[in-house]
Amino acid sequence: MALREITFESANGRDQVHGWIYAPATEPKAIVQIVHGLGEHSRRYLHMISALLDAGFVVAADDHAGHGATAVASGVWMDTGENGARAVVDDEHTLHDLAVAAHPGLPYFVFGHSWGSMIAREFAAEYGDDLAGLILCGVAAQIDGIENLVDRQALADAVAADGGTGPAPELMGSMFAGMVDRFPEATTGTEWIALDPGVLADHAADPLNALAAPMTVRFVRDFIDLYDRVNDGWAERVRPELPVLVVAGDQDPVANYGEGAYHVANALWKSGNRDVRTVVYPGVRHEIHNEPTTRAAVEAELIGFVAAHA
Repeated sequence: MALREITFESANGRDQVHGWIYAPATEPKAIVQIVHGLGEHSRRYLHMISALLDAGFVVAADDHAGHGATAVASGVWMDTGENGARAVVDDEHTLHDLAVAAHPGLPYFVFGHSWGSMIAREFAAEYGDDLAGLILCGVAAQIDGIENLVDRQALADAVAADGGTGPAPELMGSMFAGMVDRFPEATTGTEWIALDPGVLADHAADPLNALAAPMTVRFVRDFIDLYDRVNDGWAERVRPELPVLVVAGDQDPVANYGEGAYHVANALWKSGNRDVRTVVYPGVRHEIHNEPTTRAAVEAELIGFVAAHA
């Protein structure tokens, strides 16, 4: 494996985004860009990255503004800056361009998990001609708190009043209300992430995770703006021949316990896309790619999808 560490200026005008391009020891067959989720960072995907490298694929990944190594460098956590919803998508396109420049001529795939699935969906709508396929994991759809509890006008007013750079713990509480309601054993509030206690312990101990830190008010606004954009008429903005793989756990509240995955897939089908595959794994929660019982199956599904469409 060859590893190239890169930095580039974020579209938010504040951060230097930290990223990595991993190349296999063999002649590469495709590029897979990994787009991580809220409050985490891209090295949490090392197991998946290793599997993709072994399959002969280049992997590109970065830590978004306000996250991971990028936040360590800037000192700003859980805030994506001015117009963050737009900036994070543009940053992923910059990473795409850098990966293509390093490995030209290869089929290009984007994998997005959770918040990353939202970023990846907007990427596919805007830059779908650059893609050979799209993979959505832990797809964010039909989240009850975002759709029914958050007062969007009050949120917009709060940002307008003072710029929205202060913390927003109450707004986060509304966004993610009820996430552990179906898990009676829950004590920390993070049990929706995974069923396996080892995965939960690892997540909690990781110093580059920041899920416990409050998002800024403007980040909440930008997060919800992007959520709305990719859940209202999004499928019609995606080129209909783009192959899409949607995977989720049937105990994942982010994906409405699996129903959100089918909702997204059905919207694509209705818009004319006839190359959509949906896999919902029984008994597991949000991080199906980290759960010991499903990790290998998810990686095999991902590798098979990329190989079939490369």
